Amino acid sequence: MIRKTLFTFIVLIPLFFCSQKYSFTYEYTFRPDSLHLDKTEIELMGLFVDKNESTYISLRKTKRDSAVASNNESDIASANRSVSTNTFPKEKVRGIIQKNRQSDEVVTYQTLGGERFKIIQHISYNWHIQAETNEIQGKKCQLATMEYRGRTYNAWFTEEIPIAEGPYKFGGLPGLIVKIEDTKKQHVWELKGIEKFRSIKFRLSKFIPVTEMQYKKAVENYLRDPLVKLKDLMQRNGVTSITTTLPDGSSYSDAEYEKMRTRKIQDEYKENNNAVELN
Repeated sequence: MIRKTLFTFIVLIPLFFCSQKYSFTYEYTFRPDSLHLDKTEIELMGLFVDKNESTYISLRKTKRDSAVASNNESDIASANRSVSTNTFPKEKVRGIIQKNRQSDEVVTYQTLGGERFKIIQHISYNWHIQAETNEIQGKKCQLATMEYRGRTYNAWFTEEIPIAEGPYKFGGLPGLIVKIEDTKKQHVWELKGIEKFRSIKFRLSKFIPVTEMQYKKAVENYLRDPLVKLKDLMQRNGVTSITTTLPDGSSYSDAEYEKMRTRKIQDEYKENNNAVELN
């Protein structure tokens, strides 16, 4: 089914791309923990491309957000709303990346402990296009290599889809990136599907612009005390003690919950230490 979809829309793209919007689905395979490289995760990522910009996001997040939006617009009781959104597993890859297709601006949107950050970068792609070719997904592709943020990448692009786009922050080649991986194969993206879409909404107006260094500092502060905003909210509302009951029925006092949640959040960050960007 995937091959048929790819063939159908690849034929149409040169004819309609200027007036249509396209969604490219990539299978992203990654090893999140550099200390346990045998552990592999897979996430389907969407690259939504229109005339002026592209948006890269986990498809799990788009489904969850769509469910939340639908329920918020209906008269469904809040209890039923939580059941509906829990139907969709939480995304393994967080954040949203938007590329301005008319410039070198790349914007990453990240949430952290209830705060929203907008990190703006200007990226110049230093690709080295090679003579080597290969057939991937039924399309003739050409190899290009590049060093980016501590990793060396091999990218296979096709001029049969003549747009300078790709997953994550990658782009700038004479055609769509069909497959890209670092030389250690710890981060691999491969195109799995193409379809047209009419519109998709991303609520990004409340994100605060910060530099990369400011965001890294915010992460450091957050990991020192992940529940600082919760404690601040309790203090401002005069709440001195609460009991938290989890879905499995277990209950925690505020001190127990703070200790449990802090340890869990810190452990999650320790186990996700093998980022795409090493520097």
